[in-house]
Amino acid sequence: MVALSVRTSSRPMRWGWTVLAAALAVTIAGLLLSVRTLNPAPAPKPTSFGIGDDVKTSFGIVAVEFIRNVDGVSHRALSGATHGVSGLVEKGNQQIQVAVALTNRNKAPLRYSVRQFQLYVTTAGKTKVLTATAGDLPDGRILPDAGIEGHLDFTIVDAKSALSLHFSDPATTAPVVIDLGVISASSGAAQPAHSHG
Repeated sequence: MVALSVRTSSRPMRWGWTVLAAALAVTIAGLLLSVRTLNPAPAPKPTSFGIGDDVKTSFGIVAVEFIRNVDGVSHRALSGATHGVSGLVEKGNQQIQVAVALTNRNKAPLRYSVRQFQLYVTTAGKTKVLTATAGDLPDGRILPDAGIEGHLDFTIVDAKSALSLHFSDPATTAPVVIDLGVISASSGAAQPAHSHG
């Protein structure tokens, strides 16, 4: 009788485990990719806001309620006596009014200034930065859990222009930008760039 000795190699077993581990890794990666595709990340917060949006700030909320043209005093109405007249709108310009609201949701009073608001006017590809020339929103402070509303008047060129109001939040480096739309020459109102419903 002849005895046969069978010797098994461990190589086929190692290859089997390697193939099984690779298949398992590919399967897990495919599952993770499927879940991510079927359940996408939430949309990023908007970087631009519009008329009627309550925009969150470090202290609470800032909002633009509306924008409109207002009649300023003209040269003709003053019969040429224009020296030192408040509200004078030179020929080729128009006056607009931007209604704003500030809400303080902090537990301490909030100091604010009209200088925190700047109007960016882009006409024919050139942008000009303006501060308010008039209005009924004085520099002041807002008590905790309170708000204030008022309007800012700006004198702009009487031409088709894209407008945005920039508000400097005291606790952040980047301003809040509120898109006011496009205003036409003496049109009477700005046309929003997008609708808010």
